[in-house]
Amino acid sequence: MLEAHEYLHLAIHASQENNHHAALDYLERALALEPNNPGVRYFQAAEYAELGLYPRAILCMGEVLELDPGMDLARFQLGLLQLQQGDTTQARTAFDSLRDLGSDESLRTFAAAYVSLIDEARGEAITLFERGLDICENLPLKGDMVRVLATLKTEDGPAPVEAAPAQGTAPVFLGAYRDVLETP
Repeated sequence: MLEAHEYLHLAIHASQENNHHAALDYLERALALEPNNPGVRYFQAAEYAELGLYPRAILCMGEVLELDPGMDLARFQLGLLQLQQGDTTQARTAFDSLRDLGSDESLRTFAAAYVSLIDEARGEAITLFERGLDICENLPLKGDMVRVLATLKTEDGPAPVEAAPAQGTAPVFLGAYRDVLETP
C-alpha cells in the first residue's frame, strides 16, 4: 500500500495526463490515509474545478482553508471559483481576506486587483495587476495574470468580473500551481 504523498504524486501525474477520473481515485485513496491533509484536499478541489464541478470545488476549497487558513493559493482559487459562479459577495470576502492577511505579496496584490474589478474600478485593477506581475515569482500564476491583464487592456468599457479570468475561459485552477504545494 502506498503512502498519502505517493498517491498525491500519482494524482498529479494523472491530472497532467488529463485522466481526471484516475486523479480523483488517487486523491480519495490519499484522503483515506490522511483525511486532514490540506495539500491533498487542495488538489481534490483542483480536479473538481477542472471538471467544471464548481460548487463541489468551492466546498472542498473551504475545507482546505479550515485545515490550513494560511494557504494563500487556496484562498485565491476560492475567490476565482466564487467569481466563476457569479458570487461576487463571497469572492470579495475571499479576496479581502487574502489582501489583508496573506503572506505572499503578489497574491495579496492580485487579490486587491480582483476586488477592484468587483468594484468596477478597471484602471485601478490594471495598475494592481501590473504591480503584482512585477513581484510575482510563480511563473504559472504570472502567466495566468498576464492573460487576465491583456484581456482587461483589450476590452472596451467596464470589465465584467466574470470575464476577468483568462480570455473568456474558466480560470486556470490549481493545476498550474502544483509545484508550489507538492509534498516530498
